[in-house]
Amino acid sequence: MTLDEAMKKYPGAATFSFGDSPALIAELTGLVRLGHKRATCTAVIDIEAGREAKPKIGRRDIALGPYGAPALVIETKELVNTTWAQMTEEMALAEGEDETLEGWRAGHRRYYSRQGIFAEDMALIWERFDVIEDFGG
Repeated sequence: MTLDEAMKKYPGAATFSFGDSPALIAELTGLVRLGHKRATCTAVIDIEAGREAKPKIGRRDIALGPYGAPALVIETKELVNTTWAQMTEEMALAEGEDETLEGWRAGHRRYYSRQGIFAEDMALIWERFDVIEDFGG
């Protein structure tokens, strides 16, 4: 399915990728497909800068694969305003990337540092989602 076709099927959807490199996007998309990853978080600074859409409960969004093709459609089920330092173990583990809160903190510190936006008090919106459609891959 092309992005245009996906956008027509899911009007109002935002597009995004799980990660910031083809390898990380492939890894995280794979975790979603396996059912291990059912949550994510977005830095509020990225929303304010227009780099990310603000999550909204009930909206269906299109996750792009490593090379920009539609991979998945997710529907937001729950949102929690938090900070990097206040992330709970339950929320971190729902992201499916790490086995401990400490692992989540280390990985997300590296990720947000690569973006040049890391701060321990940085505002995040944590999001729980369901997969609505998998375009294959």
